[in-house]
Amino acid sequence: MTQPPKPNVGTGQCVALIEAYTSVPKPASVFWKEGAAVRGNTSLKTGTAIATFVNGKYPSHSHGNHAAFYVSQDSTGIWVVDQYSHSGGIFKRHLSFKGKNEDGTYKNPSNNGDAFSVIE
Repeated sequence: MTQPPKPNVGTGQCVALIEAYTSVPKPASVFWKEGAAVRGNTSLKTGTAIATFVNGKYPSHSHGNHAAFYVSQDSTGIWVVDQYSHSGGIFKRHLSFKGKNEDGTYKNPSNNGDAFSVIE
């Protein structure tokens, strides 16, 4: 049986969830740095804060970037706990590995398990 989602925290944006449950420095666009890639990283612990980065920094755009809590991974993607504007709550969901575009940017980075790295 699926449990109902927990209500969104803060502004309902993804960064607000990470800020509510960790001591990461604020604002994300200034202080968050890209750590180890998530895909294939078997040493990651459940609850690790992860995000998408551009050139090592979190861009904090209104869309096209994302932050979440790592749960686990399988051969097809990663499981995360996250929230986002209009999500209706905090959910666990699967983000498939989608690879990169020809220009080297990630395809649909907010929903692409390949695009996530640990927040440092």
